[in-house]
Amino acid sequence: MAYSEDVVTERFLRTYCKLFTARDMGKFLLKMGIHASCRETEDFLQTHPLVFPLEKDFFITRAGAFTRELFSIKPSAFEFEKGIFIAGDRCLPFVDSEMLSSSLDFYFKGQKLPKKIVPIDSDLAIDLYLLFGEEYAPQYIAADPANKDLDISENEFALPVTVNLTAVDISVLKEKFGFTKEDRLLCSVSDWDTGKIDLCILHESDDNDPFDKGQSGEVRLHWYKMLEQLLLESFDKLGPCSTIEEQLADVFFEHRAELCIPECGSVEEFLKSHTKKIAMEFFGVETRLWKKGEIIPAVGKWNKAQLDVAGQTLSDFNRENDVLCFMPDFVFDQYIVDMFYHKQDDVTALVERLFPKEFRLAAGEKKYILLHLAERNAILRRTYNWFADQTIGPVRERALALYERVARLVYRIDCTGNSLEKFPQQELVILSQLYSNITRILESIAANDHFEKDADASLLSLEGMEMNFEDIEDELEYAVDKQQCKKFTVIK
Repeated sequence: MAYSEDVVTERFLRTYCKLFTARDMGKFLLKMGIHASCRETEDFLQTHPLVFPLEKDFFITRAGAFTRELFSIKPSAFEFEKGIFIAGDRCLPFVDSEMLSSSLDFYFKGQKLPKKIVPIDSDLAIDLYLLFGEEYAPQYIAADPANKDLDISENEFALPVTVNLTAVDISVLKEKFGFTKEDRLLCSVSDWDTGKIDLCILHESDDNDPFDKGQSGEVRLHWYKMLEQLLLESFDKLGPCSTIEEQLADVFFEHRAELCIPECGSVEEFLKSHTKKIAMEFFGVETRLWKKGEIIPAVGKWNKAQLDVAGQTLSDFNRENDVLCFMPDFVFDQYIVDMFYHKQDDVTALVERLFPKEFRLAAGEKKYILLHLAERNAILRRTYNWFADQTIGPVRERALALYERVARLVYRIDCTGNSLEKFPQQELVILSQLYSNITRILESIAANDHFEKDADASLLSLEGMEMNFEDIEDELEYAVDKQQCKKFTVIK
């Protein structure tokens, strides 16, 4: 039986738990009838989100990094009283962050704990999903099957006063195994791919003196201090990662021996009660873990060298056949499909939309682009159905209109050279996030045959992006003009 390359590589990365090299993975793929060079495999592994690159050309998967590593959950007073706990973000970064936390399965002494649906105040629910980013918490909550009848796009992505959440029933732990409100659950992932987690009770109460936490309590206090220091070091080394989960994953992976111990605390308790130096801070329109009370910059020592190289590469750009590298293929195609939607067929006019006037295309570059447009036009026109495009067409049209404005400003900023640290940092971050979000929408339109069901939500999202862009556009344009002026010297 033949398997696709995507299915085979996905299966390998989700289940293989030993150290391996690119050559090892290549041999595995070859057994499945898939040929890939060692260089191709290594390049793939270096950037894959489910892989940690190690020294001496070794790699380990997320599954291998976090399977059987210890972490803990301390149910709240509300949860203990109800005989439940809600997984929320409490298993990050040890589980697959793409898996709904409501689908995680917990086992005690080999027996799967049942689940139950509980109503909960929306504000309390959001607190349980903050590590996914406060801005995304409502979407994670709405995705819980317990809220299958809830459509937050109808109310501008706001939650009702009360929502339902899928909870794990731990009443048996209270009734038969002496679990008290002072105790915590010590957890470890036994099957990363399927989201299977084993747990045991870590008794911490003392009948004689409930305030005496003993040696384990002292170790846990040290654990919190250590986590604080390691996160601060991570901020200096890595900057704000693409997500909070990624920041935590790097720290916990690098320091598993110190952090994944029986006396471990939890990230939830750490942020609420055990740190004065770290907090959730805004990073553009998103949130990240960062130094409390400080603005998260777009440029720092963690990325300055890389940005300098990128700026130099842009200024040296003069290769005709690479002119399309500035635009993803799927965006290029969506411009052509948008032309079909408007019942137009002038590919020459499309060039002016694709590239801002600042780009100054050479004759050879324009000829190459027109040839590529003609080829893609012929291919895409064969399968385009105008009548079937009436739902998606308006979303694509609006997304491309905003993409043009954002891409033009990004290009103008890039052309100022190695001076990003001189731009307003929060506005620069928001611009970067807008670019990523718009391209993600366009990619979804290009790849998803069932995008119609997301059309209304995407239009609402685009409306918010347009407002965000208008908030930052003038200030960034002013900064560009200011940097451009510095390039000119008055000769007397």
